[in-house]
Amino acid sequence: MLGLLEANIQRVLQKPGFALPYWDWSADGDLGSPTNAQIFTPSYLGGDGDPVTTGPFAFSPADPATFTVRIQSDQSGMKLLQTHRGLRRSFAQPPPFGWRTLPTGAEVKDTLAFTPAGGNPVDRYDVPAFNSSSEGFRDRLEGWLPKDPSRPVHMHNQVHVWIGGDMAPATSPNDPVFFLHHCNVDRIWQGWMNRYGRLYAPDMSAPATTYLGERIDDPIVSPLSTGTAGTPATPRSVLDMSAAYTYDAVP
Repeated sequence: MLGLLEANIQRVLQKPGFALPYWDWSADGDLGSPTNAQIFTPSYLGGDGDPVTTGPFAFSPADPATFTVRIQSDQSGMKLLQTHRGLRRSFAQPPPFGWRTLPTGAEVKDTLAFTPAGGNPVDRYDVPAFNSSSEGFRDRLEGWLPKDPSRPVHMHNQVHVWIGGDMAPATSPNDPVFFLHHCNVDRIWQGWMNRYGRLYAPDMSAPATTYLGERIDDPIVSPLSTGTAGTPATPRSVLDMSAAYTYDAVP
């Protein structure tokens, strides 16, 4: 999905060399999670507020070209509703509706170093039932693990909660920082694959009745998502993106 967005931005800008940047939030986490980090200054993505009033995504009701949020989720997160308002952020709010800090470099290293019990290398990535309780790298990068009642958010999830506002609900792609955040998630995944190989689970032996759309050769569920030859992209087809892009540094 990031590749699809990047390709469309290249087309609109008529700049085939444009590349989505990543935000290394662990670097800001190591600095104490400053709410005035460079990424949130007016020259980059602007700051917080309801609505955001600085930077290129500031809201101005008098400007018809202003950045506007038009779709949001309801309180249950299950339905989409029309709206017309500015972007919302609420940095570093206290629990239970926020979180004070970003993940740190030490937490990234711990996530990359996780080794499960057992001898199957692919178990490092994920194991049945492939949900939010499954031991493996995927859940640790996602932020569901380790389970700790006093610390319910980690890694990817923690960043969403720290930013708050429009990054908190299911419609979090409303905030442009969503994409820079997920570029960094992919960068960390690349670092993991450099260590352990291009592993993925579940494979095609997993039952379609339960895991259709999640197995390594299932089409990624998007009518717009295509591989390099115009065929539907699959998890296997995006395990190695080195032909399309490289990172300046991987953890």
